[in-house]
Amino acid sequence: MKYVDGKQIANNIKAERNRAGIVIDDVCKELNISRPTYISYEKDASLVKMSTLIQLSHMFNCDINMFFYTK
Repeated sequence: MKYVDGKQIANNIKAERNRAGIVIDDVCKELNISRPTYISYEKDASLVKMSTLIQLSHMFNCDINMFFYTK
């Protein structure tokens, strides 16, 4: 099993958001967070709560495991 670090999770969050065609401002409104907070999630997701990842997976219509995918 390969370890996935916060930066890989962040890259996957960004990729799934882009795939879903959702802009950052819409994510921020839905999660009720600031733009800088969300941008930090797409830079390094080490401190993103699991509950937030679940919300993001629902917003992006993807399986939560996609955030932990590595090549």
